[in-house]
Amino acid sequence: MVDIRERIEEDRGVLKKIQLIIPGYEGYRRREDIRKADNLLRNQLADKLKIARNDIEGVRRNLVYKYETRNLEKIGDLLNYFQKIDGQLRHAEHGYSGISPAIRIEEEELNKLYEFDYSMAKIIEGIINEAKKMRSVKEEEMLDEIERIREMLGEFEKTFKMRMVYITGTEV
Repeated sequence: MVDIRERIEEDRGVLKKIQLIIPGYEGYRRREDIRKADNLLRNQLADKLKIARNDIEGVRRNLVYKYETRNLEKIGDLLNYFQKIDGQLRHAEHGYSGISPAIRIEEEELNKLYEFDYSMAKIIEGIINEAKKMRSVKEEEMLDEIERIREMLGEFEKTFKMRMVYITGTEV
């Protein structure tokens, strides 16, 4: 995955580059760029999770088509878990240092958040691989595969919650 900080730096237009030079704008501009990068990265993580969710929805459709109903409820629960995490990712607070932000995050702290995001990206890679494997799993092995993916989603959610604790400075 390309370092999102480098991509944002490269995408700056001439006006933004001038604002970096003018006193008072530098910190604001950089924080705004980091905030946008944070939001972009979280949405990319959610999009990657959607790939795995789509694979699992395909498995569910195939099971229905073949009248193999034994694991449908568990797959439905797993898909609901995917939806829950998608919502958490897409609608979470993000770093912003405006006039009256709900959560104020400085540049150094957001860089720490990228470490959390990298961990989550690695977990998502594993989830995608497991979801692809699920397409060829026999019905009697399906429950084990569902549990593996559920555990990985749990690890992902735990990492995301730790990220939010870091942002807010609170313990839950």
